[in-house]
Amino acid sequence: MKKMNLVIQTAFLGDLILSIPLFQKIKSLFPDQELGVVCKRGLGEFLLHEKIVDQVYEVEKSNRASYVAALKKINQHQVQNLYCVHRSTRSLLMAAQIKAEKRIGFNSFLGFWVFDDCIDFLDEAPEAIRQFKILETTDLQVRELFLNQDFSRYNDVRETPPIEFAFAPLSSSLRASTKSSNRVALFPGSVWNTKKWTEEGYRELAQIFLNSGYEVDLLGGPDEKALCEAIANGDSRLRVLAGRDSIADTIANVKNYSLVVSNDSAPTHMASYAGVPVVTIFGPTTSVMGFRPWAEKVRVVENENMLCRPCGPHGHLTCPLGHHLCMKTISSAQVAAACGAFLPDLVY
Repeated sequence: MKKMNLVIQTAFLGDLILSIPLFQKIKSLFPDQELGVVCKRGLGEFLLHEKIVDQVYEVEKSNRASYVAALKKINQHQVQNLYCVHRSTRSLLMAAQIKAEKRIGFNSFLGFWVFDDCIDFLDEAPEAIRQFKILETTDLQVRELFLNQDFSRYNDVRETPPIEFAFAPLSSSLRASTKSSNRVALFPGSVWNTKKWTEEGYRELAQIFLNSGYEVDLLGGPDEKALCEAIANGDSRLRVLAGRDSIADTIANVKNYSLVVSNDSAPTHMASYAGVPVVTIFGPTTSVMGFRPWAEKVRVVENENMLCRPCGPHGHLTCPLGHHLCMKTISSAQVAAACGAFLPDLVY
């Protein structure tokens, strides 16, 4: 049985996609070893489909049995390096129960007791870079990348992600086609309600695309189908595709669009990985928090005059101040103007 390196990353889909540069680097450092990933249930399929990892162990936050089952399977392997990039107590406790030659994680009080190597977490850096730092005791070249470097400037979407930390195209099937397309994808949903731009905004934006000769698809998960149908409002020209495809198929199909418009949520990172231009609408969160679209063809729309932003690391179910002006004050014309950077024939 081959040795295996293992990464614990049980965050949401967007964070998992931002872990791909880390996964790719581990594969290059250990080409003769397998790479396993612990992730949330339902998120591992596309990692296997794209051959980004070799093994997936899916768990559910509220299901202890899923963790027990995953641990049983993992401990049948000879794990060389365990990297815990998810900083929850639950993930640290899982790491403590995995038999590994070396456990590596980020600095914390509990981490001091669990990990052989504790790595400083770079709060000011983009997520893809700060996850990558967990390899600094594994590889000297990685360590040198972080010597006397200030990565905070890469939170600005005008800065192209450094090639050392960028997505590497593992599968030509997923990368964006060079063929022209007149289709745009709108992803109006989010796990967090306050991250959602307004239904009216998306509806008006869809009409701008239609009036400019573009086809418009409304996408998302099964729970977002009703939202997409409300935005379509019976307009047969708008295709509601939410809930139709698996996560793996959705990510694969994103490459067929000229442009993706999304809130600060997973579809932004799907588009970035697929090499498709993306316009991201930020409300309660900001790109300075590290979760910018990790690509070159990016525009961000946000209200920079709201002093209450950011109001939390993930957004909220309801606006803490009760007004949600961070999203309500963003107009369809503003978003369309950002889209025009990639679609010069757009009329708005």
